[in-house]
Amino acid sequence: MAGGSPKRFLRASLWLALFFASGAQASSDGVAAPVAAASVVMPAAYYGMEEAPRGERLLRAVVLDMHNGERDALDLPDLEWDDALADDAARYALDMARTGLFRHSPRTGRAIPSGENLWMGPRRLYGYAVMVGSFLDERRLFRPDGKLPNLSTTGRWQDVGHYTQMIWRGTRKVGCALGEGANYDYLVCRYFPAGNAFGKGPLDADDAPALASAGR
Repeated sequence: MAGGSPKRFLRASLWLALFFASGAQASSDGVAAPVAAASVVMPAAYYGMEEAPRGERLLRAVVLDMHNGERDALDLPDLEWDDALADDAARYALDMARTGLFRHSPRTGRAIPSGENLWMGPRRLYGYAVMVGSFLDERRLFRPDGKLPNLSTTGRWQDVGHYTQMIWRGTRKVGCALGEGANYDYLVCRYFPAGNAFGKGPLDADDAPALASAGR
């Protein structure tokens, strides 16, 4: 950690823990009420932290590495990055950053029919690996033999919805973007073809035909 008083950092850590415990992270295309970001976030140095690195190339590398690392472990085909999906995600990420409302986009408003994972957190305090890692963390609640909606040990499929979209066998492409608001970062990841189909599981045999680029 960079310099800063221990008491100040302790207060910051407690605030961040309460923030994420409140459930501000939305389920993957689940039904969730909008969350308005009202709290003021101080610069990273105030919390004794350094700003997390940013950049489109870094985001792409982290997203593909973490998604495909998990998919490889499950013997699933790798995802490819799709610029059209990333551009579509960027438009919505910027919209959330502007309005401060954290919620899933209407499916009819997506330029490309796709699945969607979202993350929201204090501006510049967390790296991309933490964001995507929060999706991966849902693995501990996942029921590999289940079918949607019975995919989670909690009884709520939304509790594993980010993870199941990440590993959905039929999904072939991903594109993500980050919107930076005055106080919060908003990550949007779009997936094509969309996963989380009711009555199916992410590890089911893929019976979909080969698909062209999501941008075509």
